[in-house]
Amino acid sequence: MIDKKETRLLPTGHIANCRDTAAGCRRWTGRAAGARRRPGAGQEAGVMLNRMLTQAFDQYVFTRVDHILNLAGTTDAGYSKTAAEVSAALDRLLVLARALKAEQPAMTGLVMDFEALTALESGQAAEIAYKQGLRDSRHIRRQFIACLQQQG
Repeated sequence: MIDKKETRLLPTGHIANCRDTAAGCRRWTGRAAGARRRPGAGQEAGVMLNRMLTQAFDQYVFTRVDHILNLAGTTDAGYSKTAAEVSAALDRLLVLARALKAEQPAMTGLVMDFEALTALESGQAAEIAYKQGLRDSRHIRRQFIACLQQQG
């Protein structure tokens, strides 16, 4: 599991000058030292809309990447070959893990975890590449149009 490091912000303004503890400052200002003010109704609606759009976009990317990888599995010989080799290697690992279950009881779980994590990593890498491709396509389009305008 990845550790998330928290950034600790120092209090500013009148809160920094407060001689009391953070709890005293909280009582004095009515909120925690360094805490942000609660967004208004309009801001909350904007945040919710942004969250919904982000979730919809992420779902679109997930679906599109899944569709692309499924197509690649049937139309791209190199990808199909690699996927078959990965599947065969995992099958061999599972057979070996089951055979060694008496001596190494954790081996089967480890192989299953490895399979799930490598699939997750592969999917995340594909999503990252797809999103970067979307960003790159805007730049490429602008460059292409500029090139056409120079020649025209």
